Amino acid sequence: MQKGADYVDVLIVGAGPVGLIMAYQLAKFGGVSVRIVEQHPKTMQDAYGRAITLFPRTAEMLDQLGLADELLQNCFACRDTVAYDASGQEVHGRGWSFMNHMNDTVFDFALVLRQKFQEEIFRNAMKKYGVKVEAPVQLTTASVDQNASQVTAILFDHASEAYETVRCKYLIGCDGGRSSVRRIFNIPFEGSATEDKWVRIDGHVKTDMPKSRSYCSIESPTHGNVLWVALDRGATRIGYAFTDDRANAYSKFDETAAVKEAIAAVKPFDIKFECVDWWTIYTVGQRIAKSFFVNDCVFLAGDACHTHSSGAAQGMNTGIHDAVNLAWKLSLKLRGIANPDLLKTYQAERLPNVQRLIQYDKDISRLMTNRLPEDWQGEPDADVNVVLGRLLEGAGTFSSGLGISYEIREDNPLNREGSFSSSQPLIRPGKRGPDISLLRPGTFEPTRLIRELPNIAAFGVLVFASECTPPIPEDLFEDTATSPFLQFLMTQGCLKFITILPERTPSPYEFLGHEPLGRAYFSDDAKTAYQRYGVEPSEGAVVVMRPDGWIGTMIELGMEASLKLGGYLSGIFSETEYLRITSRADII
Repeated sequence: MQKGADYVDVLIVGAGPVGLIMAYQLAKFGGVSVRIVEQHPKTMQDAYGRAITLFPRTAEMLDQLGLADELLQNCFACRDTVAYDASGQEVHGRGWSFMNHMNDTVFDFALVLRQKFQEEIFRNAMKKYGVKVEAPVQLTTASVDQNASQVTAILFDHASEAYETVRCKYLIGCDGGRSSVRRIFNIPFEGSATEDKWVRIDGHVKTDMPKSRSYCSIESPTHGNVLWVALDRGATRIGYAFTDDRANAYSKFDETAAVKEAIAAVKPFDIKFECVDWWTIYTVGQRIAKSFFVNDCVFLAGDACHTHSSGAAQGMNTGIHDAVNLAWKLSLKLRGIANPDLLKTYQAERLPNVQRLIQYDKDISRLMTNRLPEDWQGEPDADVNVVLGRLLEGAGTFSSGLGISYEIREDNPLNREGSFSSSQPLIRPGKRGPDISLLRPGTFEPTRLIRELPNIAAFGVLVFASECTPPIPEDLFEDTATSPFLQFLMTQGCLKFITILPERTPSPYEFLGHEPLGRAYFSDDAKTAYQRYGVEPSEGAVVVMRPDGWIGTMIELGMEASLKLGGYLSGIFSETEYLRITSRADII
């Protein structure tokens, strides 16, 4: 049976967290038609396991998208970490101890929630914008018509046993390590797999472990660096290396064997499983797709373009970073507002971070199986657990996501050195913009920048007003109000201003002498907002935030600020579309 052809802007293949968040964003930003298909009907048992941890930067990005509140209602907010040596003694500075230093964010903890429950939240949020997962629906083949700049995809609905032709402007593969999109378009998946086997098992347990409701590592001589994580709803995850020596004892490795090995892995502590929710055994591999973006209209995201072990708990976090980096760019491009080359920045920004993760993961995978890294140049008899602790600590800001940055490159207009330099060395273009506390006018109620500058595929301009007179140069205020280009971007919903004032006053107007640029907020009495962005209150500054919360550029608060702001934005937005719309308005 063959259905008629359907037309859609974006077809997303794969409805795990990455695909769901991709579809949610595109639907939320508006002006784009989206379909999302999943070939597997998700059984409850399958959906319970897999990824569990969202680190701080991922939580911040989801907060910008309006998804964090529901996650927080359901998660286990894990702030405690502990490491035990083989004798059961607590040891410091090892295992997951880097989590104790996840600062400069309200999300200073590991947000632990099993993937089943995360996906339910994402699906429900997506439904509010009229998009539902179609399953079990499989992508069987696809091709690109370069002349028409579109993809033709053939879908097979396993329920109705019907084929359907879908024509779309963009196809996004979020369909995992065995990606059909990657296979259909012959995108090489470079890297290697190891013979190492790891086991993960979730369930409810009773134990004599002193700190069982924590993010814990147990240094087992037989099962490697064992993972113990307190999960949502009172459950626990245990993860361990399953070596050939252990495997030889079993003709068949089933749930009973997985439980037996888990009990052995956590010795000297005793545990008893009250029930098992889910378990799996898998091999470890590190691979990267040769290209994340082919034929100008086919993308890969998440495990479809990079795979690695679960040793550093980065898989879902990395995939969500992919989805957040790509979706706003794709939205602007589909709305005809962005420069054509904007989509090329997706791979340019994400690939270096993925490559860093892959190398990091190779070392972690070996250390967690009681082996030193392949290129180890230290003492040959070094304690692998000490080395692992140092590696995790050294990469702590990367693992938390708070230190993930995007390079300043000539071919990337998004991250540009500006005329202002922060006194804080980590506050610069391409770095995360800190989620500062602000005070609302009138009531002086506290709020946060992320809440006032949500991700709606719009750039945010933070105007840090000066203590001196005038707080905002008259030229900046007037030029912004009269600039056709800046006004065009604001009317298109692509640009939003926020004025930050250094001290509390009865109203922003009283301090400025005129209306603020956009909405106004006050810094606290200690001027923390200014300090965190490295801005002298006597000078002020302009900080441009990308839609995803990274800093785009920083500009001196002077007479040329509006001109420089327009220059930065003109490298991102399409002058052709601006001229077309404004000329049409003139005719009308």
